[in-house]
Amino acid sequence: MFFSWNSSTTKRIGAVLLGTFALATAATCHSQTTFDGIEYVGRWAATGAVHVATYGGSAVLLKFRNSSSVRLDLTAAKPPKSDDNTGKLYIRVIVDGGAPTRIGLERGDHPGYLLAEGLSLGPHIVEVRHDQEPAFGVLQVGHPALEPGGIWETFTDTRPIIEVIEDSDATGICILGPTNPAKPANLGTPEWSSQILSWPALLESGLAAMGRPAIVADLALSGSNTAGEAETYDQAAPLFDQSKFTSYSGGRTASLVLFWGGSNEKDMGGEMAGGSPVTYANLSPFQRGIYDQIMKVAARNPDAQLGLLEYADRDVPPWRPAYQQIKELLPAAIQQKLHFLAVSDDWQHFSACDAAPHGHPDLTTQQHWTAQILQWILAEKLLPPPGA
Repeated sequence: MFFSWNSSTTKRIGAVLLGTFALATAATCHSQTTFDGIEYVGRWAATGAVHVATYGGSAVLLKFRNSSSVRLDLTAAKPPKSDDNTGKLYIRVIVDGGAPTRIGLERGDHPGYLLAEGLSLGPHIVEVRHDQEPAFGVLQVGHPALEPGGIWETFTDTRPIIEVIEDSDATGICILGPTNPAKPANLGTPEWSSQILSWPALLESGLAAMGRPAIVADLALSGSNTAGEAETYDQAAPLFDQSKFTSYSGGRTASLVLFWGGSNEKDMGGEMAGGSPVTYANLSPFQRGIYDQIMKVAARNPDAQLGLLEYADRDVPPWRPAYQQIKELLPAAIQQKLHFLAVSDDWQHFSACDAAPHGHPDLTTQQHWTAQILQWILAEKLLPPPGA
């Protein structure tokens, strides 16, 4: 199924995106998934009482009452193969749905880190969110603690899960940057990166604002190609270790998976198969990686809808013909779950890591993409209906 977006509706949707960073929790969507005060949202690798995340947007939700403060052991570590042990690792802390506070953690251990204080008797929900991509560091959390007499509150989180398989365009890299565009700077650093301003995070907040909250698991890796994305799909915390991902919180699987990797392939993706008839053996590297991703995704999430995105950009070749060749090799049951969307750039599009003419942050492109994808998801009914 191919979707054509409506620009007037997109502009209206885009207007709500920036003011809705905080997640909507305890929403009514599908299965009843109950947590005793603590939920690990997104992808985490668990080792005893310690949880490890490398993917941006992975978060821990803490709900409690009768405690004016809450603490959490935090460790900011570099990826094992990285030589950078000096830069900070950035997180976001959100208290009761308020504005996200960005915090730069020095590398190393931060035992009993104070997340919030001066709170009423509650109840309260505090969220800690990894705000960087895997290449910039590893976030380890453990041992959440309340004041004496504090009580962890049981809560329900029934949001459906959307997975995003992408490269740097979905990581939030370079999205902040200096405010003076006349002074060139290296924007590809942790300081100028923020996942919560990337299009997957804006999609999450936009859906919540429209009464359709969902968890968006951002599986983006800068510099990745489609084969690499297929390889890391089964991993809980890539660039930390190769431990296998088991399941999302509450045993949930993804309801929708969006594929938009490939711009790091030859000629920016879209390469066709090298022979006729089309077989797996003669698929292009771009196609083979997408095919492998789809088969892995379908095996893990048998009920998920699958969205194949491409750039509607004159500088990027069309991917739809290559997608169509992949589709013909897939089992019929999977073919029926495929949906397609060509996403256009804003007319004043700039590469994320180039200085924008009006300074940073310049979220125009991320908002423009988000609005189109959000409208498409709702129009095509790609998520389970509320209460299903």
